[in-house]
Amino acid sequence: MKNYKIRFAFCFLAVTVFVAAFFLNPALMIDGVSKGLSICATSVIPSLFPFMVLSDYLIRSEFIDFIGRIIDPITKTLFRLPGSAGCAVIMSLIGGYPVGANMIVRLLENGSITQNRAKRMMLFCVNAGPAFVIGMVGTVIFSSRKAGIILYLSMVIASLAMGIFLRVFDGGEIELKTGKTEFRSGVLNQSVVSGTNSMLYLCAWILLFSCINSLIESVNLPDEIMLWIKMITEVTGGCAEAAGKYPVSVQALVMGWSGLSVHCQLLPQIKETQVKYQHFVLSRIIHGGLSATFAGFLFRVFPCETDVFSTTSQVFPQLYSVSVPAAVSTVILAMMLTAEMTNLIRKKNNDEA
Repeated sequence: MKNYKIRFAFCFLAVTVFVAAFFLNPALMIDGVSKGLSICATSVIPSLFPFMVLSDYLIRSEFIDFIGRIIDPITKTLFRLPGSAGCAVIMSLIGGYPVGANMIVRLLENGSITQNRAKRMMLFCVNAGPAFVIGMVGTVIFSSRKAGIILYLSMVIASLAMGIFLRVFDGGEIELKTGKTEFRSGVLNQSVVSGTNSMLYLCAWILLFSCINSLIESVNLPDEIMLWIKMITEVTGGCAEAAGKYPVSVQALVMGWSGLSVHCQLLPQIKETQVKYQHFVLSRIIHGGLSATFAGFLFRVFPCETDVFSTTSQVFPQLYSVSVPAAVSTVILAMMLTAEMTNLIRKKNNDEA
């Protein structure tokens, strides 16, 4: 009861401050929303939407069972997870923060993984995608694609290391489902609807934190405190602000932590998998620490020069429009749409015959 009162008081205070700030300086909030909309329209949606639809489609069409049977020996050896879970691990490494978490929930709902294994996966299947790490942080902020690749590899190694370690907590459960791969009509339509709803939810949190960041920037705080607030609350702004002020490896720490904005975006998945939030926070801290450690080592082995781009905020929205993984996912989705339309036409012809 005491914890409930504390949470209620904190939420009430936060809402009061936010509403008061809106009426005292509406232009500040409008500016924050405008920045958030720009990020969503030019960065987040182009980079994440194809992955959201593709990951949902893989599970709904049960094509994931076919892939799972191929990689099952590898995932069982490394993580003590079934092959279908391995698909979520892979997508979490290439799709960005919410993609892996969404797949975990879908796998749990259809019985492909158990509750305990879903919990374990939520602790290491939350990662920044290569489009963000290599494209935005490496190429745009530091003018070094090599630096981006090193940062991305350090995060991948840290994530896999956590997954391998967490295998000791596997209880030897048996999955509830052993499905067959089949092609069902209408699946792509359902996946598009699901992906759209997920994107709306993510963009809502981005808009909210854009407003919060605008409010924070209007407060006259010491530069060091302001820097750490941005690094803790939002991953994109945190990476941009930390550039040039801390070693490059600190970028891996910020991205491993992922920011409170991403944490809020993943609250439904955290609840569905029944992971305690404090455990999730601890996993983010560990992932960030390991990523920074691996990055520091790799930068010593493969040194590279970096130049901090002085106008990062003006150019990073254009980044994801040339995301290679997102482009590949879009091509795959187009192929799936063609296959589904062909299947529907064949079915209609058979019914008429």
